[in-house]
Amino acid sequence: MRVKAVARALPGLLLLAPRLLAAENARLPYREICRIEQAQAALAREHANLALVLQMHSVQTNVKYSDIQAYIDSKSGRIAVAIGANGAISVPVREDLLAEDPWIVVNQPKGTMELNWHAGLSPALARSLTNSVHYGPLMRTVRECEDVQEKMRQFFPAAPRLTMVGLKMAFRQPDAAVIIHAKAGARKLPSDALGELMIPLDEDLVAEDPLMTLTAPPVAVEIVSRKTDSGP
Repeated sequence: MRVKAVARALPGLLLLAPRLLAAENARLPYREICRIEQAQAALAREHANLALVLQMHSVQTNVKYSDIQAYIDSKSGRIAVAIGANGAISVPVREDLLAEDPWIVVNQPKGTMELNWHAGLSPALARSLTNSVHYGPLMRTVRECEDVQEKMRQFFPAAPRLTMVGLKMAFRQPDAAVIIHAKAGARKLPSDALGELMIPLDEDLVAEDPLMTLTAPPVAVEIVSRKTDSGP
């Protein structure tokens, strides 16, 4: 069964504040996107269990990801920019383009596009969540998102500070459960009517590192956060 690591622009995810793209057509400076991608790559090497995504999407609800196209408007000609099925954007990093710093032009009107940066569990880690898993390493990965977002604030300074509070799992059946075998006694976390449950981030349990058993493999996992009261 395939397990999906959810990393989308939905409540409860590590979603850093959007930047509005502005110009005649929506467009971005190439060099700035490269700087974000390079920082993202460095963080990915430090946090191998996290999937880090730079995503572009329209604020207009009738515009699908498949409608969005972009290109680098370089002096030597247009260079297509890869945009994934979920709006993930990636540009080729080249010294000649960094020196030129051309615009990345989007085929959407100005003021209608947003650039988001967020994170979720890596697909490999999500797939490992089958019959049993240790609490400590899994929840330390969840906690790592706080460090990652702080390092990305140089690009998204208006982003709200988020505190990671746990990991949500979704199951095909509504009677699934996760059992935490702690020293103080087993703790059962049953799924709700939608087949969802949340494993809270507990520092005492991180230190203890009990085994957790899953009555069924999840079909999706999602890092859950709340806005920190202190703000940006």
